[in-house]
Amino acid sequence: MKRTKDNIKVLFAGRYSADTLLSGPERTARSIFAEHCLSNSSVFIQYFFDGRKFSLFKKLFGKEVIASEGCEVLTLGLLRLMPELLRRKPEIIHLITFERFAAIFYIYRMVFNVKIIYNSHGIVQHENSEFKDIPAFYRFKDKICEKIFLKYSDKVIFPSILAMDIAEKYCSVNEKKAVVLPNGVNDVFFTGKAKQGSGAKLKAVLQFRNRLNSSGIELLEKSGSSIKIPLDIYILTNENIYLQNKDNISYHITKLIPSYELPDFYADKDIFLSLNKYDTFSISTAEAMASGLIPVVTSQTGISRYIENGVNGFVFDHFDIGGLPEILNKIGLTSLQERNELICSAVKTAGDLRWSSVYKLYEELYRETAG
Repeated sequence: MKRTKDNIKVLFAGRYSADTLLSGPERTARSIFAEHCLSNSSVFIQYFFDGRKFSLFKKLFGKEVIASEGCEVLTLGLLRLMPELLRRKPEIIHLITFERFAAIFYIYRMVFNVKIIYNSHGIVQHENSEFKDIPAFYRFKDKICEKIFLKYSDKVIFPSILAMDIAEKYCSVNEKKAVVLPNGVNDVFFTGKAKQGSGAKLKAVLQFRNRLNSSGIELLEKSGSSIKIPLDIYILTNENIYLQNKDNISYHITKLIPSYELPDFYADKDIFLSLNKYDTFSISTAEAMASGLIPVVTSQTGISRYIENGVNGFVFDHFDIGGLPEILNKIGLTSLQERNELICSAVKTAGDLRWSSVYKLYEELYRETAG
């Protein structure tokens, strides 16, 4: 591992998934690492996560190396982590996703001169208590690890002020350490194709990945009868859900699509819906904006701070049951020219969130952290 162009040795850690269907944090991890490796040499360290797949020996002593983005991704057993750190001597460890194994980095930090940056994509304690059903023992381990990461990191990155506010309900956050940086959008979503609209019947898209998205589906069901415009709504999900068609609304359940296929799927769609009561950013919304969809998001969604009502999208309070129908009915009554103006503004906003631009903010943070 060589120093960066700024003479800083940065080591990345977290979860580097090879799946085609990635979560928001996993997409962020891959994108940041890819941008860094364009002009620097580094490694990404992860653990053998699937306990059912790997033996105890491998989880303690194993090592696998793959090449990715011109750099290396190391999957290590727990007892391999400390020797690897001693060998590489990083100046900064960037923990991009929440993983319990990373607690070892903070032990290393107690002895050696290293700075740690932690990306808090979501507040784990909040998600465990409000949305997930996991055993008390794992809940306790998550709580301890998250407190360590938030308290003892040199910098903590939140994707939105909303995320930081929620974190402060569970753990004291040093505002001098806290940084708000947006998630980014990959270039594949900027197709440059002009949107011509889909005709008289508008088409909307909503992604349902897991329980964190349940509140959005529930809101859609509650408010559907107040939506008066003809509307096709495409639900991207691998879950077994059913929504009853209404007079003006037709629901279409479609399997989740890999990121590189989404721009083609979005080509004839008009609106992207992010309706949850909790979403610290919503990379999916930014990607849809880049592809020319009009975003309709709740104020409880982190990306809402980049959206101005009637200019590049629409924002409403999740708990205002009439907010969603009012906006969709309004869009349905706008002219094609007005919709295209909204689309152009949405694409422009997403352009400011390209990973090539967002990564420059990370480079500045590395310099500031290293001193």
